[in-house]
Amino acid sequence: MLRPNKSLIADLNPSSHISESFRSLRTYIRQLGLAGGSGGQVLLFTSAEGGEGKTTILSNLAVSFVQDGKRVAVVDCNLRHPGLHNVFEVEGSQGLAAYLSGQEEAKDIAVYGNLANLAVIPAGITRVSPPDLLGSDKMTALLDELKASFDLILLDSPPAVEFSDARILAPLSDGVILVARHGKTKREAVRKLKVLMEQTGSKILGIAMNQAK
Repeated sequence: MLRPNKSLIADLNPSSHISESFRSLRTYIRQLGLAGGSGGQVLLFTSAEGGEGKTTILSNLAVSFVQDGKRVAVVDCNLRHPGLHNVFEVEGSQGLAAYLSGQEEAKDIAVYGNLANLAVIPAGITRVSPPDLLGSDKMTALLDELKASFDLILLDSPPAVEFSDARILAPLSDGVILVARHGKTKREAVRKLKVLMEQTGSKILGIAMNQAK
């Protein structure tokens, strides 16, 4: 059962200016043609470093799209330092890692709850190298299955400068959103992040600035 915590401002206080910021991001994505049509679209969220706010932005955007009538799945692909299970207060011991390692079926790893049309797939726990798991055919198969059931699939990932995980996932997505934190993220780090993502051949949709005034 999903029990959204205080990080989900879009759910707890939809009339706030913060929630309006997520609606603006939702509108931007919709205008790019990535929230409509047949078949689900996969969006990857990454950043240069940790602590930029990827998980918070992804989670609130997911809620915003659900409020707009979309079917959304959020997948915690950060097998190193997972966070989605904390935001949605679900158990983090099962999920993506269990599926990718062959311990669970795809149909058994999603958690549903009070937010209609929202599914959460927590990262789970693994001792296998994350790039080896995320680069497997099972990851591609999972995304194909999710596309058949959801309008949007949002992927959370580790920082792309330090780890290769996001670079492995990027080619599997329809677009990448870079997350930076106002007053913290250095321009050089963002430039390096942009170059790394461009090298994957993926489409960079833009930069979501966290905690901007």
